[in-house]
Amino acid sequence: MNENYLVLMSINEFVSAYKTTNAKGEIIDDVESQEMVRRSITALINFFAENNLLNDKKITETNRELRRDDFTPEGLELFIKKGGAWLKSKASKKDPPDMKLLEKALFDIKKN
Repeated sequence: MNENYLVLMSINEFVSAYKTTNAKGEIIDDVESQEMVRRSITALINFFAENNLLNDKKITETNRELRRDDFTPEGLELFIKKGGAWLKSKASKKDPPDMKLLEKALFDIKKN
């Protein structure tokens, strides 16, 4: 599998999926959830950048999708093993997000 596949969609695409209905039954943006998700995804990308798990640190300065080739081998391994689990966890919803799950997993990856 040498394809440069999509790993993480852009923050704006991710956030735009969070909707709710108002009193009139209209579908509107769920601003509270969108802010929490934006904070979580930004923290995740910053974690990867700060730990040299991305091939280009400038990725954090843009709202772009992340593909396989954007990650170092360790970064891709960490994202595959724990990225989704962390995003679903209560730790990612905290303000600021709790990165301990990712820190521990990264330590285990580097140890091996």
